[in-house]
Amino acid sequence: MRNLWFENARGEKRLIAAVDTWNEVYDCIHKFIDQRNENKPEDKQFKWYYTRIWKEDDLTKIDVGSWSEFFWTDLVYDIKREY
Repeated sequence: MRNLWFENARGEKRLIAAVDTWNEVYDCIHKFIDQRNENKPEDKQFKWYYTRIWKEDDLTKIDVGSWSEFFWTDLVYDIKREY
């Protein structure tokens, strides 16, 4: 099992899931965003428009369109394996 963290705008990371595959990573991110959007009006909900992935500090950083919040995982992203 690997870990998936959410980093808020203050740079604080918290564990949100244990994952084995990239499909699980994406599913967990979608669930996390959906939960945060639950009680917000539609015009205030976060929309996931794109994904950028890169390695930083021996972890994989995932940007889903927020300028200040990110997801991190210790699951290695290997484009050859994923496609």
